[in-house]
Amino acid sequence: MDMNTSETAQNDSLSNGNAARQNGSALVIAVFVLGLISVFVALALTRTAIEAAAVGNETAEGRTFYAAQGSLELMTRNFNKTFEVKINPAAEDLAAVKTALVPRLWEDYTFEQELDKTSDSVTVVLPGGEFAGLYAIRDNWRLRTTATDAGGAQVQLTRNVLNNRIPIFQFGIFYDDDLELYRPPRFGFGGRVHSNRHFFISPGSDGVYFDSRVTAVGQIITQSWRNGHTGDSGNDQTYIKNASGAWKRLLPINGSALNTSSNASNNIFAGNPDLPPSRINPAWRSESSIFDGNLQSGVRELKLPLAVGADTDLVEMVRRGKQIGDIHNKNGVVTAVLAADVDNPIMMSERYANKPGIRISLSDSKAKLPGCASGSSTGAVTGDCGIRLDGDWEGKGSEPDRGNATLWKRSRGYLPLPMSGGYQATRVNGERLYTGQQAWIKVETVQYDVASGTVITKDITQEFLSLGVTEQAPAVITIDDYDETPPGSSLTATTPQSPSSGTDSRAIIKLQRFAIAGPPIPGAPNAYSAPNGATKYLYPYSNHNVVMRYTGTSADIDNGCLSGCATKVNDDPNNPGNPNASWENMGHLKKANYNNLPVPPIRAALVPFPIQMYDSREGTYYDDPSLYAANRVTQNGVMSMVDIDVANLRRFLRGDFDVLFPGNTPFANGNGANTLRKIHIPDNNGWVLYVSDRRGDYDFDGEYDMEDIYGANPGNDGVKQPGEDLQRPGSYGYGILNTDYTNEATKYANLWFPDYAAVTDHKFYRRGVRLINGEKLPGIYDSANSGNTKGFTVASENGIYVEGNYNATHVANKYTTGNTPYNEFLPFNSPSHIPASIVADSVTILSNNWNDAKSFAYPYDLSQRKATETTVRFAMISGDTIANIDSTPNQGGISPKLNGGVHNFKRFLERWTDPGNAAFRTYLNYSGSLINLYNSRNNNGAFKCCNTVYNPPVRNWVFDSTFLDASRLPPGTPFFQYVQITGFQRTND
Repeated sequence: MDMNTSETAQNDSLSNGNAARQNGSALVIAVFVLGLISVFVALALTRTAIEAAAVGNETAEGRTFYAAQGSLELMTRNFNKTFEVKINPAAEDLAAVKTALVPRLWEDYTFEQELDKTSDSVTVVLPGGEFAGLYAIRDNWRLRTTATDAGGAQVQLTRNVLNNRIPIFQFGIFYDDDLELYRPPRFGFGGRVHSNRHFFISPGSDGVYFDSRVTAVGQIITQSWRNGHTGDSGNDQTYIKNASGAWKRLLPINGSALNTSSNASNNIFAGNPDLPPSRINPAWRSESSIFDGNLQSGVRELKLPLAVGADTDLVEMVRRGKQIGDIHNKNGVVTAVLAADVDNPIMMSERYANKPGIRISLSDSKAKLPGCASGSSTGAVTGDCGIRLDGDWEGKGSEPDRGNATLWKRSRGYLPLPMSGGYQATRVNGERLYTGQQAWIKVETVQYDVASGTVITKDITQEFLSLGVTEQAPAVITIDDYDETPPGSSLTATTPQSPSSGTDSRAIIKLQRFAIAGPPIPGAPNAYSAPNGATKYLYPYSNHNVVMRYTGTSADIDNGCLSGCATKVNDDPNNPGNPNASWENMGHLKKANYNNLPVPPIRAALVPFPIQMYDSREGTYYDDPSLYAANRVTQNGVMSMVDIDVANLRRFLRGDFDVLFPGNTPFANGNGANTLRKIHIPDNNGWVLYVSDRRGDYDFDGEYDMEDIYGANPGNDGVKQPGEDLQRPGSYGYGILNTDYTNEATKYANLWFPDYAAVTDHKFYRRGVRLINGEKLPGIYDSANSGNTKGFTVASENGIYVEGNYNATHVANKYTTGNTPYNEFLPFNSPSHIPASIVADSVTILSNNWNDAKSFAYPYDLSQRKATETTVRFAMISGDTIANIDSTPNQGGISPKLNGGVHNFKRFLERWTDPGNAAFRTYLNYSGSLINLYNSRNNNGAFKCCNTVYNPPVRNWVFDSTFLDASRLPPGTPFFQYVQITGFQRTND
């Protein structure tokens, strides 16, 4: 055998044995590995399950987190929307934020949403943004949501929200319209300045100075006036402080928008031909930087709650409300307010007519008084609701009984109820208030209930009228009643009455008077005959104009009147041949003794008559006295006034008349037989007195229907021109030249004799509210405790006239340059320094020297209406006329078709300065805040200066920095709402 073969076999044998052994080991190893693998697999499978569970939990938690975030963002949005429009949301508003449903995307989750106020209100200075530097009342709120899914995953998120309420009077000047300032004497007012449109600025040679931030939503325009006038020389004296307090000059070439031609491609106003052609200044960013942010254009529009989310005309703030029981104008139809017409909660809370205090309403029917309509028609409710002034003596609405044997019951006019202690106010002379339409009045206490969102009122008309409706007879006249007098009458006066006692000394609402102090008011040549043929005697005596019903000797008067007037004197109103015929002879005559006349004094019989004044701005169409007839006044300018005696209102709110008011009135009977007291007048850091006189408002829309204020001589051309259409797009009346010369308005060409106009009411919607004796206001100023301070606000949808000093006596100093600081308006920081505001269709300042007689005697002679220094202190919200680019015809004097600018925002009717006499420089000292939110709807006459209407005062005007103390604001102050939203964080209770 071959050796190699044996070896080979041996080797094969070894190999086979080894193979067998190796195969067995491999099996064991394989089993072992499989075992290990199975263990590893088991372990791996266990770990994967755990990780999968973890991943699943993370996914559920993540989804829950996003669900919670969605809930929180929804709450934040609803919170923001609610607080944008409601300064103090009701409980149900907050509940709605908490319970708002999360979108269906998260319907598998449950949410617990919380909203809590976490701190009391505090005053802060805002640190950044367009509101930087303003004071605000801040509340801290916490929004929290806890989201839970079906598997129990739960996430809680929390966000803190800062709600800031910024009072509008924080601004020195705020315009919701174009802000205009043209060539005034030195003008430096102070405070923040803002326009929600454009700011047109062209200073005079004395300069314009702004010491705080100036902003505009639109452009800062320095080369054009609002009416398109360009090329004004010497307008380079505008100065604005930078962040360091240094004055920096704004040149005409530095505005954000500069002049261009109307057909240029860069005209940014090409789509609005009513604005002057302008182009963007490419260097504006760098040129404005020298002011360190204190001059900005293109900022965010600032909206009050009433305007948020709606194109609401802010004039609604001063209009009457709409509730069931009211009448309103709905798309041109006067009808009852139905459920669908009622004010929404935002409108209801923002109207001044609904602010806590007192509301006075006058109308030409009972149904047009607030709450006096039947509810489903224009008919009036039955029973007591206001008082008729020109009906029978009880004021319930009946006509007088002309055949009554009792003489005084034959004539028109309400007899106020007597007060305790024998005080009896003069009867209303309804014969002169009756114009074919009735005259009704209602006085109410007002309380807005935040919780229920309703306005709660109580009728106190009889109480207020018991104080009187008549201006006291002047001291030069003593008045005695005749023998036959109404029950409870005690009108006899044997000595001149003092202002604080005697007949009518308590009257707050004054609708009539016995005399007009001042020069003789002229009438028709050689006669006192009115256009309707009725005789209206007006005689001057002792520098007073009086309506004298009888003349002659003392014996004639006594013999005729002491035994009843009608028995011995031919005063039968049905006898047209009798020159003294008048129903007012039956119940309104007063014997009058005139002092300062030769002995024996002549005695005559007088009657009270309505309070009228002439407003030459409203009455004239051109500022040219040569265009008007001598001894005539235009009917358009004759304003029937409701005088509010602020001093007597102060006495009432001080409690001077408590326990003196009559009982058995609607108020007393509904108050447990308790008579009216000061504590019954609601307040909220003070009182709002709201007055609305809509007598003559035929279509009952709160607007004087005579928009045709421009046109060639003699005016009223019937052509709608720019600046005449007052309505906003989409509202009733827009695009129409609204005029009603039959029922509501009159033309410029229609004239009256001045004496007739001065003593007779008319049917036109020419009504005004005048504040008199207002040097000291109702209220409380506690220098130690601001929370005890109570302010005073007067609001009206009519024009308000402020006569004489108001809320101040004088200023400590007047400076040759610059204005008197706000803390030098006196008294300051004392009990007589009251936070005050006036909110109206327009605000006209009448100086301490104003005289109604002169307004009629010299309606177009400015030299005879000279002002004397006057000091007033109040914030004002008011309207202006519409400026426009059409400059012909020239009805604005030196500023054709303009609204006068912010320096003429307060209106004037006197000569304060004389261009021909440098020594005649009369100061109007004003401390306050100038807020323009709408266009005037009643005093809508075009701006005019300076030949017929007025010459401007020396404007010693300053922003009242006390308004920066948010705890000392006038009641009813509107607020901007500024919500600051912080980030959110995950929390765990």
